[in-house]
Amino acid sequence: MKSRFALLAVLVVAASPLAAQGGGGGGGMGRGMGGGINVEQMTTLYSLTPDQVAKATELKKAYDASTAGVQAWMTKLRESGDMAAMRDAPGAADSMKKMTTAREAYNAEFKKILTPTQAAKFDSVAAARAARMRPAGGM
Repeated sequence: MKSRFALLAVLVVAASPLAAQGGGGGGGMGRGMGGGINVEQMTTLYSLTPDQVAKATELKKAYDASTAGVQAWMTKLRESGDMAAMRDAPGAADSMKKMTTAREAYNAEFKKILTPTQAAKFDSVAAARAARMRPAGGM
């Protein structure tokens, strides 16, 4: 049962990580652009410079390319509305691992373009999001 909750948590993180930051949904970094990464929201949240925006946009393109197949699969399952099918689908765990790996790589590269102050805020937002994702009472 714990593994199902963990998988669901990964799905939520992969599908809409910025929703917890006050963004998400619609045509932003959530479902509209896939992968939960929205350069416009990141620009606002971290006060990115034009040079940083250009670099973040390139990172987003690379992320999209590396996760396109998994994103299409997840979108199809989300549209079915059947969370059990999403959790139990063949290859779900492997696909979630790919998404997590891609997201972690994106985050690491994104942090490299930030100033120390911006990076500290990024870490703070990520920690707050992770705390909200943990079930009450821990696992």
